[in-house]
Amino acid sequence: MPRRPLAPWKEQFTFLESAEREFYALPVEVQDTFIETFPQFVRHPTWATADLDVAPLRDRAGRWRLKVEGGHRGIYRIAHGRPDFEIFQSRDEVYQRIRRYLISRQQ
Repeated sequence: MPRRPLAPWKEQFTFLESAEREFYALPVEVQDTFIETFPQFVRHPTWATADLDVAPLRDRAGRWRLKVEGGHRGIYRIAHGRPDFEIFQSRDEVYQRIRRYLISRQQ
């Protein structure tokens, strides 16, 4: 049976298909780190604590990032009161993607 650690969380969060593919492409250790963070995250998806590193993105209004140990991020927005994940990548990959998006919007 394939490992699908997001399955239990789909009642709490939504995931773009591309974000789900990106999540499963992450190393298993990084996936596990996100999964370990989710119980606290689901309670307060927009509140940073000593154990939860969330913050709004500066360049994208309405978007937030969940950062886990090792530098990976989940980018999400709150839709209908629930986190809606759009991207799971490393810090550099996330910000390169956001820059490309912002540049494309200016043209």
